[in-house]
Amino acid sequence: MARKPRLQFPGAIYHIISRGNYRKELFKVHRTGEQFEKAIFEACERCGWMLHAYVIMGNHYHLALETPQGNLVDGMRWLQGTFGNRFNKFTGERGHVFQGRYKALLVEPGRSLLSLVNYIHLNPVRARLCTLEQLRSYQLSSYPKYFIRKFPEYLNCTEFLTHCGFADTTRGMRKYADYLALQEEANPRKKAQLEKQYEQGWAIGDKAFKNKLAKDFKDMEIAEDWGGTELRELNEYRWEQLVLAGLKQLGKTEKDIFKDRKLAPWKTRLAVQLRKIISAGNPWIAGRLNMGHPSNISWCLNQTRKS
Repeated sequence: MARKPRLQFPGAIYHIISRGNYRKELFKVHRTGEQFEKAIFEACERCGWMLHAYVIMGNHYHLALETPQGNLVDGMRWLQGTFGNRFNKFTGERGHVFQGRYKALLVEPGRSLLSLVNYIHLNPVRARLCTLEQLRSYQLSSYPKYFIRKFPEYLNCTEFLTHCGFADTTRGMRKYADYLALQEEANPRKKAQLEKQYEQGWAIGDKAFKNKLAKDFKDMEIAEDWGGTELRELNEYRWEQLVLAGLKQLGKTEKDIFKDRKLAPWKTRLAVQLRKIISAGNPWIAGRLNMGHPSNISWCLNQTRKS
């Protein structure tokens, strides 16, 4: 069966994450880190991509990637496939180089993109591969490239520097370096929180951004290679809009959900309506409408059939 399209459109920005198969140190043998960096640059030239930030770690990589032509899937297929072939040739190995599918979280321009760029640039520091003072020496990253000022046009620091209020100059990058130092947080709990914020789900941005994306793509078929987390979160945004519309139609509010009894007639009506038009299971509907045990939804459906 042919794969369905991912969420892709002209101008989309993504946080791309992919790991080496079996979590091996993919980019630390035979200068494969440098070879993968070269492949990223080739992909940018071939696909017209724009890189706001990137970093290549020992066994995984991060890209803050913009696709002006809306061609994420084709470009990523070329990038990972081409590097996989080259890696196996360098090392004499066989099989898949990357671990399953790559993650592609949509990113809201502006502050969310800036925060992601900071997260990517600080990855080597938080992984203790270098200190903050040594970060400009970590070559497999966009960070040191921006100080040289002779980087290719597909590397773009203008947007995140502008959002900080800095000029796209060497002086602006020095100011950004001072700003970045303030973002560093050595607390392990903070590190785990940041990983959850920037590496999980399907989008990085505020609620309005996610709701708009969910609305824009409500009729779009989702790629089969999306993981359960991404697909579930996108679906939940769609379901939430239908719940809010249903409440408005019935003249009810969030307060009524908790004030009225679990099997209030209006809840029964809404639950049955939701079961007909969304793919949410009984646990989600029961929890959202405060209807108690998920079996209550089955009871509502049975009562409706009998009547």
